[in-house]
Amino acid sequence: MNIKNNLKLFLISLFFIPLAFICFSNTVSAAAVGPYEFNDGITNWTSSAYNKVGELPIDGKNLELGYAFGLAQNTSGKVTTGGDYTVASDSISTGINSQYSKMNVFLNNNGDYISSVFQGGYTNSSTNRENVSPTSPNFMIAPSTATSLNGITSTAFSILGNPGSLNGTGNTGLANKAYYYGTDSNGNPAYKITGHFTRSNNSGYKNGTYDMDIEILLRPSPTNSAIIQREMYVKNTASSPAEFITLFGEDTKLGDSNGGNDMVPVYDLGDKKGLYIGDTYAGKDFRLMVTNQTPDGFNSYNGQVRSDNWATGLTNGKVTGTGAETNNNPQGTKLTGAVDTAYILKWNSTTLAPDETAHFGSTIGVTAKPYSIPTPTKTYTNETRTDGTNKVGDKLKFSLKMINNGYGAQWRYDKLVDELPAGLHVDPSTLKLIDNYGATQILDPSDYDSSTNTITIPPALSLTDEQYATVTFEAQITNAALSSSGGENTITNKANFTGLDVGNHETTQKTFHASVDIKVEPPAYNYSFTKLIKKHGDTDYTTSVNAKSGDIVDYQILYTVNSASKDTLQAGAVIDDDLPDGLELDTYSIKIWGPGDDDNGGYSQSHINTGTIHDVGKGQRVKIEFSAKVTAATAGKITNTAYITNVNTTGNQSFPKQFSTGADINIQNVNAITSYPTNINFGSTNMYGKDKTLNNVSTTGELIVTHPDNNPYNVTVSYDNDNSETQMKTSSGQTLPANTSGLLFIRQRTDKDSDPGTWKALTPTGTTIQSSNFTNYDSAVNLTSYVGAGDWQIRLSANTLPGAYNGTLTWGLTESV
Repeated sequence: MNIKNNLKLFLISLFFIPLAFICFSNTVSAAAVGPYEFNDGITNWTSSAYNKVGELPIDGKNLELGYAFGLAQNTSGKVTTGGDYTVASDSISTGINSQYSKMNVFLNNNGDYISSVFQGGYTNSSTNRENVSPTSPNFMIAPSTATSLNGITSTAFSILGNPGSLNGTGNTGLANKAYYYGTDSNGNPAYKITGHFTRSNNSGYKNGTYDMDIEILLRPSPTNSAIIQREMYVKNTASSPAEFITLFGEDTKLGDSNGGNDMVPVYDLGDKKGLYIGDTYAGKDFRLMVTNQTPDGFNSYNGQVRSDNWATGLTNGKVTGTGAETNNNPQGTKLTGAVDTAYILKWNSTTLAPDETAHFGSTIGVTAKPYSIPTPTKTYTNETRTDGTNKVGDKLKFSLKMINNGYGAQWRYDKLVDELPAGLHVDPSTLKLIDNYGATQILDPSDYDSSTNTITIPPALSLTDEQYATVTFEAQITNAALSSSGGENTITNKANFTGLDVGNHETTQKTFHASVDIKVEPPAYNYSFTKLIKKHGDTDYTTSVNAKSGDIVDYQILYTVNSASKDTLQAGAVIDDDLPDGLELDTYSIKIWGPGDDDNGGYSQSHINTGTIHDVGKGQRVKIEFSAKVTAATAGKITNTAYITNVNTTGNQSFPKQFSTGADINIQNVNAITSYPTNINFGSTNMYGKDKTLNNVSTTGELIVTHPDNNPYNVTVSYDNDNSETQMKTSSGQTLPANTSGLLFIRQRTDKDSDPGTWKALTPTGTTIQSSNFTNYDSAVNLTSYVGAGDWQIRLSANTLPGAYNGTLTWGLTESV
């Protein structure tokens, strides 16, 4: 079996391209701010008089992302494990400085403390606890009427405030502080400070009157990435509503506390998601990134010159202004020059009723070149309704996005596994992969396993700085999403994203996580619509069968109104089923049971279309059974769904069309390659008159084999650089001279895809992708992980001419007899 596909190589001059909405929930007023007054999801808080320091590995060796409240370095500028006893002291705020309880995110570079914001420094005799990020106010709140010419200053608006007698702005701030440590669901340390916040409006600052309980929180992102979430919970303990705008400000600086450059530009991350700064210190390139990619993230952001007025980065220097997000800047847009820079984050106005709670968050990551920070997200939209609810029968569209927030990085995206919970039925025909450039690839339906309700995809991409890939699919909510009693329930869908930081020469894959909670309500019209299948002669129906050409399969369609449904189906609906190519309907096998027929009743007819159905009451069903002959001549999967039209309920709901769950046939009549890569992309480069070796940056298309027979087999790929029909050449006919060892190579594995492999030249007669034979006998064996990003190599000779080169590979399936 031989299959052709294209190769692409572009040789050109070298070029370099160098948080959201507020959630509310009613809470019960408490006399003190205890560790569990706010539902932050952590259940093992322990109080402490001293701070602790947490760290997340970045390179697995000498670089870690550190985080703490308070001091995290000693008198020599080395990272400590904690011990700052001032962490919960009353803050002192004078002029531009404020002290104690400060958020502190930094890099541990082989033991050296590398700051992300301006620090007060240290000496060989003093750690300077009081000067941890003194010029950064962190969280601030201000009424939307705070329009005084005095501006939004740290002393008047920071939540830390100044409980002492020197307060002259009315901003008493956070008092009765308590410091706690705990661990998140991944076992990583989390830290928080709680306290009671008060402020009396100062006529000069117009900073508002407030009475609140507050929690400020530092914890790692649940994605397993080297990212810290900075959060604040606020509860209005006053007897009247509280209106305020939330802000967060920091004075940027990368480097040693006693050195480094305080004059660094601020850049836009693009896509309205945040900002970054980059700088070189001690011969290394560092980058700080701040994003709103977290629940309740900020709405506005900007870089600015450090100023007493923290709103200078917003329109007209007012808290009601907007920031850089209004420009929808591309990544890398400069927001400030090389001055003493800072940044400001802003959330939209919030109004809390008495005893009501709000949450605010942002993320911060600090890294160094060339490390990757893979950051996944999983979201969904309801395509059936727009009222914010999810009900049984609704169709949801999921988006699973992986972006590399690294710096000078390259991350190989190897695998995505999404194990869906009961209550979500996937439509495998909707699986798509969208790359960083917007190109959409239709994925093979066999990437979904209906028996385990699991999606497994090998993206075969390499992601550099800020590049992303998104997998989308649609799924229907079924009754299994409800509680055991049929009531409201929340289901959680977690996906795992696996890859390798090849830019950092790592050899061990790492997995990152993203999840989404879906609250499902029982609908007024509660129904189920299923289509099942079995091989003729079998007893039980199921969701999927294996078959070959000539086999007979039996289908069953059931449309049922749940016995607990409030509403029922009115007469007039029609059920039908259009069989796809590869199936031949047996018109003598069709039998239909109406809503009033028992299993011994029913009637036969020569077509599936039911015609108009009578009323279907609670607990009643319409059933259709029929047989079909498999006529498909090639291997693959046949998925079939039924549909019902003109659906009208007694609750005055109308649905033009509803679809059943799908029934699958895995065609196994032949051994074959059913899907193969259509493009191997080696990117672009400049030769500089020297030999050069390039690895591919992406592979488009999946390599899938169907092999139901129990004979060992292998897959070969061949290339002939002397054949004018297949050799790589430009549109003008310019060819590529081969290196002495060959031109194209594949990373041939030994017996599994996780092997490091050996580079083997592609020959005209074919090179196997694995040295030993395969023994995976199935209707869909996905081998894309053998031919993904970094699995191909081209070796160019020094006299290669510039141009865009294309060539052809030939695929083959060999059997062991």
